[in-house]
Amino acid sequence: MTIFKMRPILRVVWLLAIALIVTVGLIAFLSNNSSKAGAANPNSPVGVWFVNAVGAPFQPHIATFHSDGTMEIDNPEAGDPHTSDSVGMGPWQLNHNDGTVVGKFEEINADRDTHQFVSTLIVTFTITVSGNTFTGPAQATYYNPDGTFQMGPFPATLNGTLISLP
Repeated sequence: MTIFKMRPILRVVWLLAIALIVTVGLIAFLSNNSSKAGAANPNSPVGVWFVNAVGAPFQPHIATFHSDGTMEIDNPEAGDPHTSDSVGMGPWQLNHNDGTVVGKFEEINADRDTHQFVSTLIVTFTITVSGNTFTGPAQATYYNPDGTFQMGPFPATLNGTLISLP
């Protein structure tokens, strides 16, 4: 029995089922290839990095760059003797014209003695990825809890090394 000799309702069901199978397959194919495309780009920072933030109160950091254009960066919260800072989070974007990566992350800081919210740290950066390393300038600026300027900008240099399996 061919599809064209079936009852009209069965024909519609079969056509919808085939369309659904093709759509799900296409979505799976595209989502799988889009994440690989970001990681395959030699200028992409996607991955986990050991970062020395030269100029920061505590230099060693760990950063993760996600393929969706978000990132996280962290260091020991006890690294700064005056404030306890949160994990930094923010967006990043690959500049296709020159291969650099521009980004920004924010951290929330609390006073170690009073446990009060004392500032937001905003760091902007431009890095250049070269194989398993990256480097580039950054600027850190502190803002009061109400959003007004507190101090900075303070220059820094971010030097990253990709953390990979043995």
